[in-house]
Amino acid sequence: MLAIGLGRTTLGLTMIVAFSVGLAGVLVGLGLILVSARAGLERFRRPRRGPMTRWLPAVSAGVVTVLGLTIAVNGVGGLTG
Repeated sequence: MLAIGLGRTTLGLTMIVAFSVGLAGVLVGLGLILVSARAGLERFRRPRRGPMTRWLPAVSAGVVTVLGLTIAVNGVGGLTG
């Protein structure tokens, strides 16, 4: 937005593309590291799973969803006045 305001739209778009390519590279790199390290990390895995470890992914997804919806509703409320 600042680049558009300063009349340097091309610079702003170039920076967005560079950031996106860098972020994609970092995420792909981390993914490859985690996949290759999986065999080494298997020895730290506990064989038994309790009820908390079964429900934790669903509960954390619910918390993130509720927080996202709260932020979205507050944002729309701020736009409408």
